[in-house]
Amino acid sequence: MLRLLVLEGNSLAGRRRWAEITGHTPSESYADVLRALAPDAVVDIATPADADARLPQPIDAYQGIVITGSALNIYQREPEALRQIELVRTIFAQGVPMFGSCWGLQLATVAAGGEVSLNPAGREVAFARKIALTEAGRAHPMHAARGEVFDAPAIHSDIVTTLPPDTTVTARNAMSEVQAAEIRSGRGRFWGVQYHPEFSLQDLAWVIRRIGLPLVDEGFFGDLAELERYAADLATLHRDRTRRDLLWRLGLDQDVANDTLRQAEISNWLASLERR
Repeated sequence: MLRLLVLEGNSLAGRRRWAEITGHTPSESYADVLRALAPDAVVDIATPADADARLPQPIDAYQGIVITGSALNIYQREPEALRQIELVRTIFAQGVPMFGSCWGLQLATVAAGGEVSLNPAGREVAFARKIALTEAGRAHPMHAARGEVFDAPAIHSDIVTTLPPDTTVTARNAMSEVQAAEIRSGRGRFWGVQYHPEFSLQDLAWVIRRIGLPLVDEGFFGDLAELERYAADLATLHRDRTRRDLLWRLGLDQDVANDTLRQAEISNWLASLERR
């Protein structure tokens, strides 16, 4: 049996905002992805941003721990973030393998001694384009089945700017020098990506609609009507991956449209875990 823990990166307010649009929290959605990829897994959820949070089981009861994205900015050092930093340091010390998307990578970076800052190049929206594996990444088991260059779902404004000790960068692109990395600290091992392999195209449609007007102000869309058309195209393609017109219009290939390829890093991390 495989017992996994999903750590929700958002505060209570952030979870509520997400659930109002999607009907579920990021941790609930991530847990569903893990259950689909590992049917033998028991998946628990915790909300460590909360002051009264408790883990369902002791850390060492889990074979792996996953960290979701978050609307928090870690450099603000708010209590909701500080609590998560301390928990990840404890997990590193106990040696339970971790995987993280976006906020998860940033959280592990800071917990292990690195730094995260606002990206001077701006926000990366909907997709991280032309992610290129480094020499280490081409040989790394986290990226098995990936091409040397690929796109992936992404939505973030912050990036890793200072690497912790004992970090191997496995992928980068023009927006971020750290799109994926392995971090080792204490007895622990973390695999993480700045993008969101767990996101479906429907998830991206929801995210774009939730952010809304700031994406127009930042120049990604001419107006809210254009934003809505883009989100609608993503939602339609989610339901019907054979829509060549939408794949072409959105500039997407099978590295995004194919679930197996899009979720490769999560599947590879699950395969690396020891069952009990």
